[in-house]
Amino acid sequence: MFNVKVRRRFGQNFLDMEMSKKIADDLPSSPPDCILEIGPGHGALTEWLLPKCSSLTAIEIDNFCIPKLQEKFKNAENFNLIHKNFLQFDIEAWLNEHPNSLIAGNLPYNMATAIITHILPHISKTKGCMFMTQLEVAERITAQAGSRSYGSLSVFCSCYARSRIIRRIGPEHFSPKPKVSSATIMFEPLENPICQNSGFFEFIKAAFSQKRKTLANSLSAHYSKEEVINTLKKLHLTENTRAEELSRENLITIFSTFTEL
Repeated sequence: MFNVKVRRRFGQNFLDMEMSKKIADDLPSSPPDCILEIGPGHGALTEWLLPKCSSLTAIEIDNFCIPKLQEKFKNAENFNLIHKNFLQFDIEAWLNEHPNSLIAGNLPYNMATAIITHILPHISKTKGCMFMTQLEVAERITAQAGSRSYGSLSVFCSCYARSRIIRRIGPEHFSPKPKVSSATIMFEPLENPICQNSGFFEFIKAAFSQKRKTLANSLSAHYSKEEVINTLKKLHLTENTRAEELSRENLITIFSTFTEL
């Protein structure tokens, strides 16, 4: 009973061994690499990652999982376990000590977006990241302008990394079995991150806050409709343009115009 409550609290769904091996094989790591694993759970993925790296640091929040992991990997010299909420973990300090590492994890559904947005501003210090999330989240992250899933998360992620879905995974590969499908996403860091002005990320949140409305209406709490419409016209776009129709470059251009006003 305690086990079930813990899983629900942290949004955990534990992978089977068959799929864990396939996912580990998808990570482009080799023995000299260091790996940071987020949310190892019972260590299904960890078991396959350990032979692929010189050291693996696992960050686990769940009190129930800690003794299981300690027992399972007590003889693994390259295994380091940290009992902590990853959102309180100093990722920048760890990456400074372990440059050019890889980050991986089967992310809890209810924390996946927060974890990814916590990591991406630091991804240029890594070789790349691979995460499992709910399929819907993976589709939002990798979506292109004009698609149904495209939104502020798509734009935010694209400013730091190239992302692609590697593998779609059905509920039958988890315990407890979720009601949704999952997917693994690979993030490859951009050589030069795009538009690091923190105000831009607030701008895109506002732009996509009401997807059924025009951009001018969505931004009306921050800018005058006249300013937005005039800027759209300069880009040869109509006043009925919605945020989901605009590329990242268009959004950056509009934001840059407003910051110059």
